[in-house]
Amino acid sequence: MRSCLGPARLCFLVVACVALVPAAKAQKVPFYDPREPQQMMDEYRRVDQYLSKLKLTDQRLILIERYLLRPVPPKQREKLLATASRLYATQLMTYADDPARSKHYREQVEAFLAANPQADTPELQVMLLQADYNRGESAASRWLNDPTDVESKKTAREVFARIAPKLVEFHRLLEKRVEAEYDQIDRLMPGPRREEREQENEQLEGVVGRAAFFGAWSNYYLVLVDDLPATARETKIAIDLFRQLLDLVDDPQATTAWHERADANRMGLQQEWRARALIGLAMAEILDDDLPDARRCFTLLQSGPTSPDIIDQADYWYVRGLLNADKQEEAVGIAKTIVLGYQGASSPGKTSLCVLLADTGLRAQETDPKLYEMGVLGLVGLAKLGHHSAAIQLMEKYEIELEETPSFYMLWLIGQQKFAEAEKSMSDAEYRLAQTELTKALAAPEAKDDLASSSECRYTLGWCCYRLEEYVEAGQYFQDAVVGLRGVNSTKAAEAAWMSFVSYQTLAKDQPQFGLRAIDVLEDLKRDFPEHPYAQKADYFIAKLQQSRGSMTSSIRQLQGIDSSDANFWSAKFDLCNLLRQKIDQAASEDEQKELARQLQDVVNDLQSRLKPDSAPPDQISGVVRCVLNVADLARKNLLDAGEFSASVAEAKALVERLPKDDRAWIDYHYQALLLARQQKQQTDVSQHAKWLLDNAQGTPYEQSALIIRALEIDRLVAATNSPGEDLLNEGLSVYTRLLKHLGSTAGAIKQSKNAKVACSKAADFAEKLAKWHQAATHLRVLVEAYPTEQEYLQRLGRVEFNLGNYSAAVGYWRTLLVGLDKGSEGWFEAKYYQLACLKEVDPAQAKTVAEQFQLLHPDWGLPPWRDKIKGLAEQISSLSGS
Repeated sequence: MRSCLGPARLCFLVVACVALVPAAKAQKVPFYDPREPQQMMDEYRRVDQYLSKLKLTDQRLILIERYLLRPVPPKQREKLLATASRLYATQLMTYADDPARSKHYREQVEAFLAANPQADTPELQVMLLQADYNRGESAASRWLNDPTDVESKKTAREVFARIAPKLVEFHRLLEKRVEAEYDQIDRLMPGPRREEREQENEQLEGVVGRAAFFGAWSNYYLVLVDDLPATARETKIAIDLFRQLLDLVDDPQATTAWHERADANRMGLQQEWRARALIGLAMAEILDDDLPDARRCFTLLQSGPTSPDIIDQADYWYVRGLLNADKQEEAVGIAKTIVLGYQGASSPGKTSLCVLLADTGLRAQETDPKLYEMGVLGLVGLAKLGHHSAAIQLMEKYEIELEETPSFYMLWLIGQQKFAEAEKSMSDAEYRLAQTELTKALAAPEAKDDLASSSECRYTLGWCCYRLEEYVEAGQYFQDAVVGLRGVNSTKAAEAAWMSFVSYQTLAKDQPQFGLRAIDVLEDLKRDFPEHPYAQKADYFIAKLQQSRGSMTSSIRQLQGIDSSDANFWSAKFDLCNLLRQKIDQAASEDEQKELARQLQDVVNDLQSRLKPDSAPPDQISGVVRCVLNVADLARKNLLDAGEFSASVAEAKALVERLPKDDRAWIDYHYQALLLARQQKQQTDVSQHAKWLLDNAQGTPYEQSALIIRALEIDRLVAATNSPGEDLLNEGLSVYTRLLKHLGSTAGAIKQSKNAKVACSKAADFAEKLAKWHQAATHLRVLVEAYPTEQEYLQRLGRVEFNLGNYSAAVGYWRTLLVGLDKGSEGWFEAKYYQLACLKEVDPAQAKTVAEQFQLLHPDWGLPPWRDKIKGLAEQISSLSGS
């Protein structure tokens, strides 16, 4: 009878394939099927074709393995085995860079080959050998980084000696198969069958490429770990395989050299493995003593569409290749050119190179002066890149005592080392030693040519002076460091500016003239680093300094007198608005506040009348916006006409929309607009402004208001459903975690603030709902520390610690609850259950005793739902202790 297999039947079989995965894997005996073989195979082909169209490779493999259990004719069985091998090889190749899925498929392949040894193919073996290669490469890298690690060298030698010849042979066989298959394909008529075979052959080409890639690298490493001559045949094999892979094979008939014919833009270098193959070719050429070709390879690498991350690592691999080939002199010369060209900006590749130079060179301080020079060069590079702690750790590791020379970098390193020692001891004498060395360094001629490094040196020197309470010098060194650090390390530059202010502020307490310097530094900090948290504090400290100098009133009077023809008119008026606002906040009476508010409004009205929004520079518009928003805030507080609140917010909106999205005025606008929307009870607008602040005002004081609003919205949404979505729960956890940064997340902060307590509990609750037990435990531990007898917190923390497997900690909380709860209550029985469950894990004998005592006192096993749980657990404990 002819089989009728329609779409519905196909869908059913697809579902059946998915559902019967365990059965397919577990079944070892033949599967009885009464149908004719032809009928069976017809059905297989239709289902396989359907699964293939849907790209359901896993389901195709399941289908094949199920049909291999049926009475399939020998030729058909061979085809099934060949298809399965090809599909497994495809999956191994697809997920080669995914450790978890790669391991999963390797285990599947090994089980499949154990059951069907005749299915073993070169392409499968290539993909399985990749795991061996990774192990060998890791061992070789460990040995190269530490030549005393002989075990790693031995492991690498064993791996590469075994897999290198196999990969080369598999590459040869598979390449022939690909060529033969293309000959067959060329004879086929255009159509689906031809396209399918072309696609399959392209996949096989991918395996050929991997065999070449791993075979080439395996032979390269084999030369190193087996102590073979650099010109051994394995080196030639590696070069040939890399060249084939990259289509850079020398053509004897060509009239031009290979590197002149090579086109970096057509080599596929945007693919990481092809770029790494070119690096491998360069390193093998170095091993073969062909440095010109090696340099050409690196030139191609850097001139093509290679990813920036790979290009960043190119110098590292160049020097690594030279050192692997024992070409120390060339390595030192190249490294010196590279490192001395560094100017502040760090990167992973630069750091890796400097660590390689330092680690390799310093290790040879007793035996090889040339290599030791390279090690010191690595330290200099780390210092230039700002990695002083790494440089000092390497110096300590190899017990290096640097000698003083006229070199800026050497003196700087010595100073950094002395400073690190002083920071540990906090000794004035050691700070003085560091100060001396760093001062010498800055006097060296090289310091003038490297602004970034000399600014790093000044920054450290500033700290030496600050620790020695030499605040004038500290303030000046910190201030001078800002210029050079601003472009390469803005975080440290802002830190330097802040420390300059702190130094001058300290002096201003007794010497008021330094108050002006401190104010100047803060103004510069606000201008240069407007988004930095220090800039948020600047206005407050400026006001405090002006107050301490008794100058606010005179400053206001002076600013009010500046004429519109003055070049500083706009900035002066912005400063006037800020000073008036500060004085309003300090005014003793409401009448005085209202008079000052009126003066501020007059200034703002004047600025608005002069502003030409279509042609004004952004900083001018931004300043006016913030002044207008000051009027809005004063109106909101009823110090000006209440109607000015909404009018000023509207005026600010019209102006702020002309500014770049990263201008600080946007934050001020959205905050005032949020307050207005809340006052007018416009919930949609409240949500929109709060969301904007959440996304764009992190770290500012305005973030807290937005977080509170969003937290309440999330609570309402969660309460409105029995099954809130994971996205909503994750957002709730994020919002409450961020809110705790403002409210405080320590036990002391939570005891002092009810809001902090609620936020901490809410954050833990969302983490519990998401089964993020570590985060839940973090918050609950703080709550229990603050409220050690609170039943709810003890119960929640007890459950969370249990879920984390922290049974010893959990049992303590449940014991506390057992003492405090009413015996016989549901909560008490829950505590007893968890006490037994924890003891079962940490003290089975004690668990047995407690279970027996409980049964004597509660022969009915307690109240539901804990009755059956405790009874079942007691049976497990009894069985465990008796076994």
